[in-house]
Amino acid sequence: MNRFRHAEFGSAVRRWRQSIQPPMTQRQLARTIGVSDGFLAHIETGRTLPGKETIKNLAHALGVPPVDLFKAAGHLPHSTEVEDNQILADHELRLFFRDDWNRLTDEEHELLKDFIRMLKTRVNRRSSSHRS
Repeated sequence: MNRFRHAEFGSAVRRWRQSIQPPMTQRQLARTIGVSDGFLAHIETGRTLPGKETIKNLAHALGVPPVDLFKAAGHLPHSTEVEDNQILADHELRLFFRDDWNRLTDEEHELLKDFIRMLKTRVNRRSSSHRS
C-alpha cells in the first residue's frame, strides 16, 4: 500500500482525541486501547508506527470509522468507499455509546444499527413528503 505517513497520522489521532467531548487525555486513551502513555505519545508525534490491531482499537475508542484511520495510516487508498450504514455504525453510534460500545454484544450492535437505519428512513420519507 501507500507509505505510512507518520506525522500526518499522529496529528490526525491527536485531533480526533481532542475533538471528543469532553476531550480525552493521552493517558485516558492509552489506557482505553491498552498501550502505555509513552507509546501513544510516540504515535501522536509520528515516532511510532502502530500495528493494525492498535489502529482498530484507536478507531473504536475515538469513535472514528476504522477505514478513516487505515486511510490516514496509509494502509488503504484514500479512494476507498464505505457504505453510509457502515459509517453510521462505526462513527455516530460509537460516539453516542462511547462509554458502553465495547461492552455491547454484536447482537446489540446490530439492533442499534437497524434502529438508526429505520429512523433515517422515516426522516427521509418525512423530508420527501414535505418537499412534495
